[in-house]
This record gives sequence, structure tokens and C-alpha cells, in this order.
Amino acid sequence: MATRDENLATVRRVRGELTALLDGMDYCLDWKDGDGRALDQWSAREVLYHLVDTPEGGIGSVIAGVLDGSLAEVTILPDISNMTPDRMATDIADALAGPLSILQTAEDAIASAADADFQSRTALAHLPHRDIHEIRPAQSFIDGLERHWGEHLNQLRDIRQSLGM
Repeated sequence: MATRDENLATVRRVRGELTALLDGMDYCLDWKDGDGRALDQWSAREVLYHLVDTPEGGIGSVIAGVLDGSLAEVTILPDISNMTPDRMATDIADALAGPLSILQTAEDAIASAADADFQSRTALAHLPHRDIHEIRPAQSFIDGLERHWGEHLNQLRDIRQSLGM
């Protein structure tokens, strides 16, 4: 069972990797490898906004809501870029602000929790595209943040590599 300190370290590591990977990408936020239709061909901007609203409102608010008992259910819809015309017009600082805010919300919630809360606090998770409807502990959502964001950090690494950065 992960402890509060281990979970805090996870969120901080993800934040550090994210900011490092986006360093210097101002000019290529919308660059795509290939035709951009496949999920692994999203631009850095699309990756960021996918993370912001998957699940809707961000995983940080889900973690906070499960830990403080204010969230009983969450629906997670995968593979959506969540792009809007307004989001297409943002610069890298604005595009990065959303994910950083989500990670801060997660960090603050985790810092306020006791170790036992990560297993004892639960919410019903709906993943309709996968026909999954199950009760999950807060730790599952934290592990999901690490796994899901880690996959997209790898995607950002691939973009950097393709650009020769």
C-alpha cells in the first residue's frame, strides 16, 4: 500500500517530467508526426488538453473529491483530445497551466490525507467505453494518474525526439 509520502513523490515526479519535457517546445506545440489522426500522433497541445479533462474536470479534482468524500461517482471517457478553438489559441504557458493546476490539486489533497485514506476512501468509477463500473479506492485514481500521465509523458518524449530536441 502506497503511503502519503510515496504518492506525493509520484505527483511531484510527474510534474517535474512534464515541465522538463515541454521546455523549449513553444514553437512546436502543434507539431504532429504523421497525419495526426491516431492517438499516438497527437500534438503536445492535444496531449495537454486531453490530460486536463480526462476525466472531466481533471484527475486532481477526482482524487481530492474521493479523499474528502465529496465525490461518489466519476465517469471516465478515454481517447478524447478535448480541443476547442480557445484552446488552440493558447501559448505554452497557458496550455501548461491546466495540467500544473490539476497536479497541484492532487498534491494538496494527498498531503491532507492519512495513509489509510488511500484505500478506505472510494468512489464508483464508470468507464462506459470499456463496460467497467466498479468501486475504486482513492489509490486506484492516484495509480491511474501515474499510469495515464506516464503514457502521455512518453508521447511527449517521442515528439521531442522526432523534432531532434
